Amino acid sequence: MHKRLAIAASAILFLFVASGVARAQLRPDQMTSLRLAAPQPHWAYVLDMPNAVPQVTKIYIVDTDRQKMLGQLNGGYLASFVMSPDHREYYMVGTFYSRVWHGTRTDAVEILDASTLNFKGEVVIPPKRLLIVPKNNSAGITPDGRFMLVENLTPATSVSVIDLKARRFVGEIETPGCVQVLVSGPRRFSSMCADGSILTVHLDDSGKAKTRKQSKPFFDPSKDPVFDQPVIAGTDAYFDSYHGMIYKVDLSGDVAKAEPGWSALDDADRKASWRPGGWQTIAESAGGAKIYLLMHQGGEWTHKQDGKEVWVLDTAKKTRISRIPLKTDAYSIRVSSGANPILESLSLVQSQLETYSLPDGKYLGVYHGLGAPFLIYGL
Repeated sequence: MHKRLAIAASAILFLFVASGVARAQLRPDQMTSLRLAAPQPHWAYVLDMPNAVPQVTKIYIVDTDRQKMLGQLNGGYLASFVMSPDHREYYMVGTFYSRVWHGTRTDAVEILDASTLNFKGEVVIPPKRLLIVPKNNSAGITPDGRFMLVENLTPATSVSVIDLKARRFVGEIETPGCVQVLVSGPRRFSSMCADGSILTVHLDDSGKAKTRKQSKPFFDPSKDPVFDQPVIAGTDAYFDSYHGMIYKVDLSGDVAKAEPGWSALDDADRKASWRPGGWQTIAESAGGAKIYLLMHQGGEWTHKQDGKEVWVLDTAKKTRISRIPLKTDAYSIRVSSGANPILESLSLVQSQLETYSLPDGKYLGVYHGLGAPFLIYGL
């Protein structure tokens, strides 16, 4: 019996010695960080607001040409995403609570490196930002990259101004009864007001308000409201209404100037109950020469219903030039920039992103597994 124990002990000792030698021969792990190339026109930045854990907002970076995930960004509660004009930094504007879902509130602009996606720093701002499902104009950045603007609601409406060069909060601009951050110049932004008008604010070089001027209403909110996520082409904003009206608003001056609206629908379309619907319902290409509308068939107040088709409109002729049937009903759409634009179609329920070639509308492919996706950003 003692002999067997001695043999077993010797075997165990041998194994310990052998494993020690093996461990000694292993090379230590080398930590590396992959780097992304410069952002491309066919990269889609998809915002996922997880319903189960809304305290963390995600941005998935998807190469739609290869249907490949390139990386992921994380932000706070109901965070907004902004990209610097030189594409070197990404910003997540989020809210954080000391006890996850309650406690002391902190709002901050998180700064991330665009090539490594590493955290670089943050700017704490007043805890006033508008807490809703993110929209593509809840925050914006001036074309020179100097100032970031963040929409507030307390319920008083205002805009926080952050100097990104100095990495500091510089002040708050009151926008009574008006919300949104529609950036149209190095020192200019506009907000849509409750009566259907547009407020335009000019900033000085310190980020303070220099002038505030409000336009006349260009639509009737009580009869045919417009969706509050217009598409911007240069200094022009294109709004679509619940009943399919299109409004072009020039934001280049001291006062916003709206052209008379026109309908994307003919009598047959109206009889068939076609109308825009979804979350991100309008897109553009060629500097606003073409407008794309996410359309469905439904009655009054179906403006959040998924779309079955995308209608392509010629804004000069004020007419529809084609219809693109979608393989899967979509909640949001976007058209990429560049020489070869594609249509990106986001499905909330199916948690996927489909792509279509333009102008023929040919189905290109799909990327699955995007959580609860609401918005698409890009170059």
